[in-house]
Amino acid sequence: MREQMDRISFDSNISPSGNIQPQYMRNQIRASSRPTVETKKAEAYDFKRGEKLSSEQERFVRDIFNGFAENVMIHLGALLQTKAQLNLGSIRQRNYHSFLSSLNDPSAIFVFKIDATTKGIICMEMPLGFALIDKLMGGKGTAIDEVRKFTELEKSIIMMPINNMLTAYTEAWKDVRKVESVFLSMDFNPMSVHIAIPSEVMVDITFEATFAQTSGMVDVCIPFKYLKDVLPKISFDKFLITRSITGDNHQIAPTNIITGVEAAKIPVVVELGKAELMFQDLLDLEIGDCIKLDTVVTDPMKLKVNNRTKFLGRPGIKDNKMSIQITKVLAEGDEDDEQ
Repeated sequence: MREQMDRISFDSNISPSGNIQPQYMRNQIRASSRPTVETKKAEAYDFKRGEKLSSEQERFVRDIFNGFAENVMIHLGALLQTKAQLNLGSIRQRNYHSFLSSLNDPSAIFVFKIDATTKGIICMEMPLGFALIDKLMGGKGTAIDEVRKFTELEKSIIMMPINNMLTAYTEAWKDVRKVESVFLSMDFNPMSVHIAIPSEVMVDITFEATFAQTSGMVDVCIPFKYLKDVLPKISFDKFLITRSITGDNHQIAPTNIITGVEAAKIPVVVELGKAELMFQDLLDLEIGDCIKLDTVVTDPMKLKVNNRTKFLGRPGIKDNKMSIQITKVLAEGDEDDEQ
């Protein structure tokens, strides 16, 4: 049928004399010279594919958080009176759920406010947190073997270095924009921290940290859309040229540290002495019985802070209450060698 229709069309363009009509020839030539249009296959767009930091934006982020690391080392070094090392590692983009899934449970997670609508996270491995607490309590800055969360007392103490880290974060942004980082909450279970929807793209900045005698990882997590909006739109090289060169003031106000110490309630125990009893003797104790201790009258009493002997003293009375007068302050490392 198709061949028959083509034949009719062809015959209709032949003149009575048997010659092909000129108009038909022109149409055939025009059709044969028309370029062939290739049909491209449509590609499906992946809406889950997040935007990426440009190379210039990543240079800004690296510069800002190198400054953050330097500020942390200065602030914590002064607070701990020992080395505090923080080295910038990787800068990665991942969705919020992926970031939370990468954290240990438990982890020391601190949520802070960046601006009215944006929150960020500072997260450190638990051994680092316990090392900071141990050092602030007069220890050597070693971690504990037990895997657990902070006690209420330890929560109060850890806020001192965390507030210093938030101050360091604010200072790191001073050449880019004004930032007032404010602590909001502390948590230990990553999956219970909700500052963004699971699919939101975040920027995870990781650091290798050494506080006193303990090493571990610290993460700072910030929403990508926030960084994209606040980072300068000029090139990084031009930013370095036009940035005002000012001396960094890294002095830490002593009153801030004193305020943090005063806010923490620390139990203090005075130990009169020790004794070992047979279980039967313990059951037979009555009012009026005496227990002989392992100390003599002239021995100094041990004053313990957080279960560590930090001072020696002698008993007395002040304002009609039992008191202890400090006679010796034990140096670090001498806690187990008291006389």
